[in-house]
Amino acid sequence: MPFTLLLVLIILFLSWLFIYPLEKRNILSFWVTPVTLRLKEFAIGFLLMGALFLFSQLFFSLLNDISWSVSQDITVRKFLSATLSELNGVLIEELVFHGVLLYGLIKYSSQRTGILVSSVAFGIFHWFSYGVLGNGLGMTLVFITTGLMGYVFAKSYVKTQSIILPVGLHLGWNWVNGSIFSNGLNGKVLLVPDQTVAMEGTFAMISFLWYLVIPILVLFLINWDVFDRLSGRVTANHAT
Repeated sequence: MPFTLLLVLIILFLSWLFIYPLEKRNILSFWVTPVTLRLKEFAIGFLLMGALFLFSQLFFSLLNDISWSVSQDITVRKFLSATLSELNGVLIEELVFHGVLLYGLIKYSSQRTGILVSSVAFGIFHWFSYGVLGNGLGMTLVFITTGLMGYVFAKSYVKTQSIILPVGLHLGWNWVNGSIFSNGLNGKVLLVPDQTVAMEGTFAMISFLWYLVIPILVLFLINWDVFDRLSGRVTANHAT
């Protein structure tokens, strides 16, 4: 069994162990039911964020005159392995930051405190995963962009009372980024660029501002119940 998959199972068990005494219910079952609704939430989140990343990548490719081609090293096994790696990474982060940390903070403090603290923790975590620790400017930019995205994931958890929508949002972004455009830890996967552009100067500023717009847009959709309407949650709630 791959180490990351084993880690996901361990965190799932610890999440259940942490939450069950507080709720006296199986939180894992609560997160995934009703199944049809949760599948819709996942699909909507995944497709939206995947489309947003695709649009972003195409925009920056046109801006920098970058073209993409299918990697000569790609195989079905490698693609599936990269996809599983992205899924495991997302599940670990969501279970830790929103399945346990956010839940516990909301339970013992307040919803606002839980969202803010989990978002800050999410941003700090990415200093290490992005390898920018010690780089003042890099740490600031990463903290702002990933912390804001963490805020969006936290708000989506609070809105749905489940990690399914956050997982869908998170995975849609990471999968297209890593498994389609080969920007993740798995190296070359499906598509590879004909050149790389240094993240500096005007390009760096445009990128930073662009990656602030994305979470703000998704947050707007969450606050205006767009996900609820698309998944049928609003209709279901009105019916009851």
